[in-house]
Amino acid sequence: MIAARACAAALLLAAAAAGSAATVTATSTSTPTSTPTPTSTTTSTPGSALPLPSGERAGVRGAPATATATPTPTPTPTSTPAALSSSGRGASQGGAIWIGAPPRRPARRIITLAPSLTDVLVALGATGRVVGVTRVDRAPEVAGLPRVGGFLDPNPEIILGLQPDLVLWVTDGGALAAVRRLAELADGAFPILAIPIITVADVSAAARLTGEAIGDPAGGAALADRLDAAVERLRGRAAGLPRKRVLFVVGRDPLVVAGPGSFPDELLRLAGCDNAVGGVRPWPVYPVELAVGVNPDLVIDAALDEPPEGLARLAAVPAVRAGRVVRLSSDALLRAGPKMIAALDELFLALHPEAGR
Repeated sequence: MIAARACAAALLLAAAAAGSAATVTATSTSTPTSTPTPTSTTTSTPGSALPLPSGERAGVRGAPATATATPTPTPTPTSTPAALSSSGRGASQGGAIWIGAPPRRPARRIITLAPSLTDVLVALGATGRVVGVTRVDRAPEVAGLPRVGGFLDPNPEIILGLQPDLVLWVTDGGALAAVRRLAELADGAFPILAIPIITVADVSAAARLTGEAIGDPAGGAALADRLDAAVERLRGRAAGLPRKRVLFVVGRDPLVVAGPGSFPDELLRLAGCDNAVGGVRPWPVYPVELAVGVNPDLVIDAALDEPPEGLARLAAVPAVRAGRVVRLSSDALLRAGPKMIAALDELFLALHPEAGR
């Protein structure tokens, strides 16, 4: 059970993002294209049930992103991996950085340290250039590839042994030490592109940055445009529909829910609904009594690595007792990448079934 929850935390990301996503910045000895403004170091949210990382389940703060195309800031170069520290800016706000010099020619041996970035490479038709992925990557296109550790604990020695010419990483405080060690051991042999995904806008920015990094900027831009269009389509379909109060469950024992500032919180607002959970914690451990008290109109069950019958624990919640529960069919909605496109339609119909009739 513990192992299953750990896998859910790393892969599904709604139980994998700790409060706010950790992004990285660094003091550079080369001339930066833009200089990130340091913020206070991200720490674990007190009361969190799981070591919730960023990126795969990105921690979202602020208003929903619009689908208006805006240039993605160029990642800041750095040659000092030891200086990496936590920051708070997403990829769409210039938070991405290069650890090492960007590749001068299209990479041929790529390692991804996040399933969502693997999904981007698959969507760009670059699967044949991927030589390593994490153990939580489930995409069938990479089923036979070597595993380089987990989302939270990538193994620097295994990565070095695969001789990559590019490593793609969704920044996460839990993996920061391992990535710093990897950069030190690599000593400039290959670059690492660190991409912070905090908001929905960062998802499309990550697609653009990945396309540019692998020598396919047009493909990355086209994928980003499709993501932006899907978000705007969701917003448009939800306009004028009744707003429902939703409890978004990512773990049942203990009960862990998506709170304000989480990725699902932003998706709910994009879909014309409100999060039934208040407070300030993005991923709180939530007493069942509070879930009963907030009396949501609908419960979204995203605890996919737990058996469905576990919902019986929430039988006291009126919406559960009345059968107003929708179990997500996959983790695609919480994967901050291309698979989110189709999942947004599923979310809309789950929240507004009357609109699909």
